[in-house]
Amino acid sequence: MRLTAPLMAALAVAGLLVAGCRPAYRPMPYLPKPAQAPKALACHDGIGHIQGNKPWILGGTCCCTPTPANFALHQTQGTVEKSMTYEQFLALHKAKGVVTDLDHKNCGNLCAQGPHVLLGGKCMATPTPGTALYERVTYGPHTPLDSDGGPAAP
Repeated sequence: MRLTAPLMAALAVAGLLVAGCRPAYRPMPYLPKPAQAPKALACHDGIGHIQGNKPWILGGTCCCTPTPANFALHQTQGTVEKSMTYEQFLALHKAKGVVTDLDHKNCGNLCAQGPHVLLGGKCMATPTPGTALYERVTYGPHTPLDSDGGPAAP
């Protein structure tokens, strides 16, 4: 049987389609997360207070909601001045335009005051567990974010 040029071309194209012209499938490598979480650099209501962490508003990394109970805890630990009142403590947050869980919740730090204060914003609401932002706020790095969610340019 004699094959004509068009028939041979059609068979060649069919062979390429069957065999495929693309590279072989290679799955992404599996990179498991460590079994142990790294040490938290900042505390917030999602993980609870870390003893000795100074409030963020006073230059520390404690982002727990400024409730009377948390303020009393800070006074007991000596991370706020003994002479400071709870009202003065709240006034510091308001003076800097910082919103907390006392003002609103469940914004994922995506509100008008976001991102989170540790990332250069004015929102100190508890980050949403299970998100990349939660991990970044809890474990760092604490560098300011640009509008795309990456590190801001210097």
